Amino acid sequence: MMRKVLVIDYGLCNFHNLIELAKEGHQVWVSNSSKTGKEAPFQYYLSNGITILDDIHYGDYCNDVARFVDEKGIDTILNFHPDFVVPHYWKTDLDYVGLNTRSAHTETKKLWCRNEVEKLGVRVPKFLNEITIPCVVKPKRDQGGIACIDRNAQLVLNEEQRQTVRFDPDHHYIEEYIDHDMEVNVDFTVSQGKYAIAYAQQTLGEGDTKLADSQSWWINKTGSARIYDEKDMNLILSNAEKILEWVASLGGSFQGHLTGLVKDGEYYFSELNARQETSNSIPTYCNGEEYLESLFNGKPHIISDARPWYQESITVIPKYPDAEYPFHLHEKHDVLIPCGLDIIDGKYRVSLQYRDETIDGRVGIKVIDKEIPMEFIEDMKASDFEVWEEFTSGK
Repeated sequence: MMRKVLVIDYGLCNFHNLIELAKEGHQVWVSNSSKTGKEAPFQYYLSNGITILDDIHYGDYCNDVARFVDEKGIDTILNFHPDFVVPHYWKTDLDYVGLNTRSAHTETKKLWCRNEVEKLGVRVPKFLNEITIPCVVKPKRDQGGIACIDRNAQLVLNEEQRQTVRFDPDHHYIEEYIDHDMEVNVDFTVSQGKYAIAYAQQTLGEGDTKLADSQSWWINKTGSARIYDEKDMNLILSNAEKILEWVASLGGSFQGHLTGLVKDGEYYFSELNARQETSNSIPTYCNGEEYLESLFNGKPHIISDARPWYQESITVIPKYPDAEYPFHLHEKHDVLIPCGLDIIDGKYRVSLQYRDETIDGRVGIKVIDKEIPMEFIEDMKASDFEVWEEFTSGK
């Protein structure tokens, strides 16, 4: 069955799967509602038979989508945005992958989600009645960045807008700051009431990116690493399973990640995102048909099992600011394309929006795949880019 697929607010992590769908003969349209269209993945889409839409907008997306569905005879919607669940008045015969109203609230109603997780018997940081230094401030509703309050206690970092906003007790709540031993991410897939865990790994440097300082919303170095201690892994997964069983019961079919802290042998829930880690470019290692089969038919393990226990990652940094990224090396050595690329003046450049690493003021990105051939690394070093870091991470 060849599908006519409309993708709403695609996740950069998913673009490999969308390309596979197009290669398999499906017609694919991707909403360009919030993007500039200059990112390299967009251009790569165009060369693989995917149509980018400019006429579906956030302000009136329900009507725009309904109109487009009727015009093109769309039979399948993939929705990657927690704010855009399918309204009840859309066509009932659509195949839909995405969040429903209840599951979307795991991200858009952070206070509700926190309280529901606590009811499951999972530890959460304590509420604070007033700002102390340090502490953590989170939005009660809607998407928005978590911010650790530092010396300037009246400012909360809004990561989406890259600016600071005033603390508002009607819209934010305060938790204790836990000086943790480890911050961890658990990536998962939910489909038709079932869940499957893809991986669990340490997150390095992420907490420092959230310091409420208008001059530094990013940090010089972030990354991920394996969890080597079996006791820690069992602690993380046992808590994740409690949470994800509840998440799966809310309905919907989607990918997401769960963030927690480990301190003195205890696990603390931090937040849940009902979407993939967009900027980290963690691929989904299955083809388009497998991807749809997993999400449509209650088989989340297809996506989660496709991710290897260990994957390889390198960070590449341009040797000078305007260096053109050697895109051709990915085709030459069959290595997955990183997300953090733009096309500027007709050339591939490292994106400032999705930067992963910095060194000496230069911005770099991660290249991630099951295996990264040494020949690719050597060719990269011989180009206008240097390989700054090499490591393996995974379950």
